[in-house]
Amino acid sequence: MLQNYLKIALRNLFRFKGFTLLNTVGLSVGIAACLLIVQHLRDELRFDRHHAQIERLFRVGTSFNIGDETNTTATSPAPLAWTLAQDYPEVETAARLLKAPSINQYLVKYENRSYFEQKGYLVDSTFFRLFSYDFVAGNPETALNEPYSVVLSSALAEKYFGGQNPLYQTIRIGDPNGEYEFKVTGVFDEKTYRSHIDGNFYMNIRSTASGQRFHNLTEWAGNNLFYTYVRLRPGADPAALTAKLPALVEAKAGERLRTLGFHKEHFLEPVSEIYLHSAANYPVGPTGDISLVYVFIAIAVFILLIACINFVNLATAKATIRAREVGVRKVIGASRAMLIQQFMSESFVLSALAVVLAIAGAKIFLPWFNEMTGKELRIDFAQDPALLAWIGGMTIFTTFLAGSYPALYLSRFSPANIFRGKSGMHLSAQQVRRALVVLQFIVSVALIQGILVIRQQMIYIQNKDLGFEKDARIVVQMNTTKSMENYPALRQAFLKQSGVLSAGGSRSIPGGPNIEDMLFYGEGKAPDETVHSHLHIIDPSFLPTMRFGLVAGRFFEESRPADSLQAVVVSEAMARGLGYPPENAIGRKFFWNWSGEVHTQEIIGVVRDFHAASLRSEIDAHTFFWSHGEQFTYLVASVSTQAVKPLINALENSWQQINPGEPFEFYFLDDKLQQAYLTDQRAARLISAFTLLALFISCLGLFGLAAFSAESRTKEIGVRKVLGASVSNIVSLLSKDFLLLVLVAIAIATPLAWYFTSQWLQAFHYHINMPWWTFGVAGMTALFLALATVSWQSVRAALANPVQALRNE
Repeated sequence: MLQNYLKIALRNLFRFKGFTLLNTVGLSVGIAACLLIVQHLRDELRFDRHHAQIERLFRVGTSFNIGDETNTTATSPAPLAWTLAQDYPEVETAARLLKAPSINQYLVKYENRSYFEQKGYLVDSTFFRLFSYDFVAGNPETALNEPYSVVLSSALAEKYFGGQNPLYQTIRIGDPNGEYEFKVTGVFDEKTYRSHIDGNFYMNIRSTASGQRFHNLTEWAGNNLFYTYVRLRPGADPAALTAKLPALVEAKAGERLRTLGFHKEHFLEPVSEIYLHSAANYPVGPTGDISLVYVFIAIAVFILLIACINFVNLATAKATIRAREVGVRKVIGASRAMLIQQFMSESFVLSALAVVLAIAGAKIFLPWFNEMTGKELRIDFAQDPALLAWIGGMTIFTTFLAGSYPALYLSRFSPANIFRGKSGMHLSAQQVRRALVVLQFIVSVALIQGILVIRQQMIYIQNKDLGFEKDARIVVQMNTTKSMENYPALRQAFLKQSGVLSAGGSRSIPGGPNIEDMLFYGEGKAPDETVHSHLHIIDPSFLPTMRFGLVAGRFFEESRPADSLQAVVVSEAMARGLGYPPENAIGRKFFWNWSGEVHTQEIIGVVRDFHAASLRSEIDAHTFFWSHGEQFTYLVASVSTQAVKPLINALENSWQQINPGEPFEFYFLDDKLQQAYLTDQRAARLISAFTLLALFISCLGLFGLAAFSAESRTKEIGVRKVLGASVSNIVSLLSKDFLLLVLVAIAIATPLAWYFTSQWLQAFHYHINMPWWTFGVAGMTALFLALATVSWQSVRAALANPVQALRNE
């Protein structure tokens, strides 16, 4: 019986070639898009799921309350981890991870090769006992037991040692505080698992000067630099442990916090939820966004739904042609159940064919998709058997979604009505088709409107005045003691190049990490009436090089060495926070407490407020200090945009002369700042691509319905032409019903898109006003495409010879 069903299904598919082609193309494109989205979402959802006892792993974050301001961070103080492990029975073990302050890269040397490597972390010896990594060499339980031991990713091991056994090899790792000899005690495969901790190498925390200094910190109120992780004992209640933490903070830091003028609390975050759900500042690595996961799930469902709607519409539209077949089958004894099985088998064959084509298409476009998402996804059934289950489920889902209504609708036809010349068609079938067309274009129009708003926000971000000059600014990082000590010589060498207009040094840079902050209070205020400010240690050339806008006063001047004692330059937000009008803040003083002493600063300049972080965040207060003898991490050069490549080569030569043996690494500041929006930009490109696919599939279905409409009204068109109807009259007749449906879809989609794009924009503290014209453009685009799709068939029918249509009458 099944073989017979399949044979008849194939026969009918070949019989209606146009129907088969339209549905196969629509379904295969929709399923291919869904398959790519599924692989992307599976990758997003697998972060940290591989760790043993994942349900008992938590990160301890910190929430700071300073006046009306609340700041939540993923970090906590150094002593917290071991206090929890030793004094709280709920905690089984703990481990800390430290991203050493002001160290973005480490200089790694092996034999005569040296490279700057990012994502190097200092961790406790218990780190690999909490977290599961795929070790290909070494023992995770003991790999970091000793100081100056290091565990490398397999990519780094291959880079430095090639085919040699990396275990117990010696490498040298340098940072701004010195250079140290490390022994390789483990190698892990970084491609096996996905984690919010995306390190390339992990060092025992009792190594390096930075590690030893921060490892031994006993400060509870400040220096919240560590990522603290705990594994609870079986059956322990995380809520019960969280309830005990306020008492711990009070006992260890209560008095100190009151002196400093702020309050803080600790909280637990499940490790399994960090990547997609955590809103804490200063994450270890890049994080995802659960809202984008929901968006792509919706897009995948809608694209597949649009493709299935095409099948439903075309199948029910062909009902008059299939009606006689149904009547004959029922007369010779076929039951309704048998007919349903027959029609479902046709749906299955078509879906299976579409799935095969979709897999081929997805593999072809996978490199492009990986480039768009920044991932390394694969479609490999041998390595990923679970993907087969997804494919099978998608096939079955598509079969039932596309085939159920046509099967139920066609199988209910009455043989008596069919042979009397009545097809058994009802008004409800036509209404359903119209409703489904409207649904298709609601989705398509809403996606067009959404992507136009997203693109306008991205353009706004690119063109927004950030309060400083970001273009034509080259940033050179200094990551070793030698390069930092050589900063004055390097700056002078850069300034000798004709393409360098100015250059300055700083310990922090807009768009980069800056963990230095302090609480200050103004004249006439109590020590607990503070304003929180980020600190910037700079030389006098930095502010002019970056072209910060001066509101009042002056910048630091080399000719006034006293500026390095108590003088500061502040932002407008800082001046307002102290209670001073920015334009009248010059000469005013403010204060800060540290180690029981009160320190005084005097304002000599006020700069315009500027965006040091993403436009998602509100502008913070900033304070600039000029401090003699400081070692700067960044050198920023303002350069001419003429002959940039020769200039870069000249700067590299200067670097090599002053810092021989160290790689020269730089970036352009505007490129770095755009990385803060990389997730949004990638999402915008993907949504744009899938919007085009949704439009293509919708128009494909409209094309099929228009073709059927023209075919079914051939004689009517012939009569109208004989009676004098023009081509435009015929085109209008055939097109107006479809265009009316698109107009209804636009009317429904516009408020929906307005609501959801407004919600998305609220994630940015600084965003565009909702551009009304984008909704007009989206509607006109959909209307134009629908008109072009329908008109082609309409014009073709209108130009046909009426004699051919009427000769059988």
